[in-house]
Formats: sequence, C-alpha cells, structure tokens
Amino acid sequence: MPEPRELAARRHSLGRRGEQLAQQLLRSHGYLIEQTNLRFPVGEIDIVARDQQVLCFIEVRSTSSSYWGGPLASVTDRKRRHLIRAAQWYLNRLRALPPEIRFDVVAIEWSADASPSTELIRGAFTADRH
Repeated sequence: MPEPRELAARRHSLGRRGEQLAQQLLRSHGYLIEQTNLRFPVGEIDIVARDQQVLCFIEVRSTSSSYWGGPLASVTDRKRRHLIRAAQWYLNRLRALPPEIRFDVVAIEWSADASPSTELIRGAFTADRH
C-alpha cells in the first residue's frame, strides 16, 4: 500500500493534469481563460474564464474511480459555498462587475485503460442555491 505522501503526490499530479485538460476543453468551447488557481481566505477558484460576456468561475473535479459517485458527486454543498465566497472576493476586486456570472464544473474521469472522459456542465449551480 502506498505511503500517505505518495498518495498525496498522486492526487496532486492528477489534479494538475485535470486542470490542464479542463483548460483545453474550455478553450475548445470558446472560453477565454483569465486566471487559474486563485486562493482567497474563504476558498479557492480553479479557473476564471469568459464565455463570451459571461464571467465563469469553474471548478475542476478529477477522479480515477467512480466508487464515491464520480467527480460531480464531489462538488458538495460545502464546496459550492466555498467557491461562491471565493467568487465574491474576486468580484470585489474588479473595477466593474460583469453583466453576468456563472458557476461551471468540468468533471474528469481518468481510466487506466482509456482516455479520460470529460464533461463541461455550464451553470452547474447558482449562488442563490447553496
């Protein structure tokens, strides 16, 4: 059985690869990546991007097993609250607010014997339902 440090390193590597894959997916859908890996005292934002005039806060979830329900199941109420609070911090730093914001999720399932499957969920949740 791998040591805890080794498991953490694997998870970190999988997360980084997932974020790179997510950025490629988003660009292929016409998103413009503005910033990545933003940390605030209340939470973090994986990717901030624009989908035309919409400012999107994007959570990237990667998993190598669907045992616990897959990547979408890991976007818990707690995770949504943290992302919403981090988005509020981000928006407070802007000079002008965008006309519209949206919370999207990129779900990635890694398979040992095949290419990863990706799914982009636009408007995965809203700030008023957390």
